[in-house]
Amino acid sequence: MIDPKKLLYVSDLDGTLLDGDGQLSGDSVKSINRLIDKGLNFTIATARNYDSAYPLLKDLNLKYPVILFNGVYLTELHTGENLFLSNFISLDIISKMISLAEAQKVAPFIYTYGRKHLVYYKEVNNLGAKSYVDIISSDQIAHKVNEFIFSDSDQITGFLLIDVSEVLEPIYTELITLYKDALNIYFAPDVSNPHYFWLQSFHLGANKGKMLKKMTEHLDISLSNTVVFGDYLNDLDMFKVAGYSIAVENALPEVKCMADQLIPSNIDQGVLVYLESLFE
Repeated sequence: MIDPKKLLYVSDLDGTLLDGDGQLSGDSVKSINRLIDKGLNFTIATARNYDSAYPLLKDLNLKYPVILFNGVYLTELHTGENLFLSNFISLDIISKMISLAEAQKVAPFIYTYGRKHLVYYKEVNNLGAKSYVDIISSDQIAHKVNEFIFSDSDQITGFLLIDVSEVLEPIYTELITLYKDALNIYFAPDVSNPHYFWLQSFHLGANKGKMLKKMTEHLDISLSNTVVFGDYLNDLDMFKVAGYSIAVENALPEVKCMADQLIPSNIDQGVLVYLESLFE
């Protein structure tokens, strides 16, 4: 068995490391920091942006950069410095995706990167989208606009639709047909509100797996010496490249099928229990 001190452990946040309320308790922070002091090499790969992730992680003594926004950025947590950025979605593609969504009366969310990571939206037309706006409004990154006006200088990182499955399925099919060679497209239930689905798109070069590879190259660590934890479709790219993959019990079936090991759910602190077992 490989010495755990020689491995790098990378965990997703929502649905994996965080509890059912999307929080990391003070006791969990203390436990992780204690494990880090014992030699645990640990970091995060999340769909959250810096403004959303930092308040949750600021008290962790992380020595390694964090993967943010599904692999769009590799960032030093405590300075906010971006070490690597992935590619952005072209203005032509984003314009066509907006038109496709609005033709089906679905209100899109558009993510951009600049001095701050921002989310633009025009309206909210269902409870799933409203819940999301409530979350991002608390992070002060949400901007309601009358019209989407983007220029060639805008760095567009992502596209999100929230609605019921039967509304989003034809849009998903169309996006796959048009842009399977240009975008990473994820279509799955909203983990916090299963009645609704999320349809998310990022540049093909942006995913957690590719940024994990970039991070290990930057740190001169072998990918075979990485262990990753996840629960959702966007974690599968990490599962494909990491040395060992672990799914929590509450993970989507597709994620469990690809995992090398299953552990208790996020509510039962499966990741922390697993890590503590390594350093008993």
